[in-house]
This record gives sequence, C-alpha cells and structure tokens, in this order.
Amino acid sequence: MTATAHALVGGAIAASISNPAIGLPLAAASHPLLDMIPHWDFGWGWRKKSKALLFTQSIFDLVFGVAVTLLIFGKVTDLTYLLFAIFLSEVWDILQMPYLLWGWKFPFYIFYKIQHEINGKARLPWGILTQAATVGGVVFALRFAH
Repeated sequence: MTATAHALVGGAIAASISNPAIGLPLAAASHPLLDMIPHWDFGWGWRKKSKALLFTQSIFDLVFGVAVTLLIFGKVTDLTYLLFAIFLSEVWDILQMPYLLWGWKFPFYIFYKIQHEINGKARLPWGILTQAATVGGVVFALRFAH
C-alpha cells in the first residue's frame, strides 16, 4: 500500500479508538495486514529506479499522506496520539528504506524481506482500485460503523 493509505488507516484507528494502549498496537499491526491485500505502490520496481526518484516518490507519498490524514482527523483526535498512530502505521516502510536506498542490510533487510514475502501485488489500475476500496472500507468501518 502507499504511505498515504497507511497514514489514513492509522489516523482512522486513532480517531476511532480513544485508548492509545489499544490504538497504537493496532496502527502498527495494520501495516502488514493491509500489505497482504493485492495493491500497487511506489516501491515496486525499486531496483530499476534511481535512488533519487525512489526517495522523491517515497517522501512525497509520505508527506501527502500525513497532510491528508491530519486534515481529516486532526480536529477530532489528540494530535500527539494521531501522529504516533500515523508513525506506527508507516514504520514498516520507514525501516526498510535504508536497505532500499543505501543497501544497509542489518537490521533493515529484515523489514524488506518480511514485506516482500507478504505483499499482495496488483498492476495498475487494479492495484489502486483495490487499495482505495480497502482503505475506504476500513476508514468507513472504523469511523462510522460504531
């Protein structure tokens, strides 16, 4: 999933579950669970991209996702809790970036390897559609179904 998708789900968890002792672990666990669903993201084909392009796309996706999530959930959720939930929903990807960008194996390769094994892959445009449907459904369920 894109960083934007992970941020939105992390934000929805924080906005829907007021207890951080429950919400923060759920935000962290949401990342690998979402990645199992077939999707497309900017990291695909990273070996064929320049490091500058991979970094630029990743940062843009991350900043965009955090900004949109803050706009949607920032007024209804404690900001510190919301930011921690977003961070934990993103941390799996953040921890693999030193391997992808600079080849630093320990411990970053572990996060890459786990995600490589569990990632469900779908080509464009289906990979965006499955992602939008999944994230929309999760956000809707968390925010409006309780």
